[in-house]
Amino acid sequence: MGGTTNTGLLTYALARAGHAVTCYDADESLQLLAWSREAGDFPCTVHEADTPAFADTVYPEMDHTRINVVDAGHAENHPDIVDSVLEVADLVILTLSPTNPDYERLTKPERGTALAKVIKRSAALRETGEPPTTYVLLNRCQAGAASPAKYADLLRNGGKDGTLPKWNVLSTQIPRREAIASAVGFPCDKRERRAPYDALVTELTQRGHLPTVR
Repeated sequence: MGGTTNTGLLTYALARAGHAVTCYDADESLQLLAWSREAGDFPCTVHEADTPAFADTVYPEMDHTRINVVDAGHAENHPDIVDSVLEVADLVILTLSPTNPDYERLTKPERGTALAKVIKRSAALRETGEPPTTYVLLNRCQAGAASPAKYADLLRNGGKDGTLPKWNVLSTQIPRREAIASAVGFPCDKRERRAPYDALVTELTQRGHLPTVR
């Protein structure tokens, strides 16, 4: 659902805002790592980190004075890696296109464990005993369409009948734009690739999940 694209463009935005950033590619496709090599202007180092031992081998070696961004693959494809990332993550951002197939894949997948359960069960492995703070980022939103508001309401309210897990949904939405969809592997030199992610950094800062850069 656009995870790597959003991870990369968020990383550019974090760097533009003055944050010291390091990335970890925990997706076996290693697209983020390849992007950092190909773009020419990628703002930080990307480390290969697609291991189910992430919490034990990668996390302890991080510089925790920096913003460490992890690109994780689909939980249904890499559950062992995702479980290990969730064990130590401070903040989880799930990207979701406002369409019924993507909504059902998040809430009632045909195969695999619903992501709400995956996140909830991570609490048993975490020092706090609580799952990580999690937000949904609506992605590929058509300008003027009713679908983003519709699916934001469904997510916040636990579905049509309120029986599904309730999600925190970010106010920032990533628009459906070719310049964003085609960003992987290329420089962040288009205005369309900047504005939504600068807004996302602002929102995360206002919500207290990023430090204020002085």
